[in-house]
Amino acid sequence: MADFIQQIHLNDCLKLRKEVLWPSATLQECTEEGDDQALHFGYVKDQHIISCLSVFYRTPTRYQIRKFATQTAYQNQGIGSYLFKNVLQELINKQIETVYLNARTTAVRFYKKFQFQAFDKEFSKKNVTFLPMELDLTKWDMKTPTTK
Repeated sequence: MADFIQQIHLNDCLKLRKEVLWPSATLQECTEEGDDQALHFGYVKDQHIISCLSVFYRTPTRYQIRKFATQTAYQNQGIGSYLFKNVLQELINKQIETVYLNARTTAVRFYKKFQFQAFDKEFSKKNVTFLPMELDLTKWDMKTPTTK
C-alpha cells in the first residue's frame, strides 16, 4: 500500500502529539486553543498516521504551524521533511505569505533546512525551550529536503 499525505481530523493527531511531544500529558492537555478550526495534516503509512502537524490561521496572509510530531521509529528518515514541505507548498498555493512556529530548540536545525529564521527570543513552557521562527513563503526556495 502506498504512503500518502492527507488532511486529517484533530483526533487523529492527538494520540501522536501525546506519544511524541508530551508523553506525560493527557489527551486533553495536548489540545490547543483553536484546534477545532485548524487544519491538520498527516503522513499515512500502512493506514496509520506516523507524522502530523497542525496549521492555524492567524491573519489572511500569515499562518502558524504547531504540534509537529513524527513517531520515534520513523524519525530521521525524511518522512517529517516530506510532510512539512508538502504543507508549506499547500500554504503557498493558498497565497499565504508567511508562516511561523515555535521550534523546540532541539529541532531548530531541522527548521533551518527549510530556511526558517529566528524572529524573537527563546522562551520556556512546560520545561521545554522554544525559539520563535518564521519563513517568508514569497521568497522560499523549494529546493529543500524532499526525500521520504
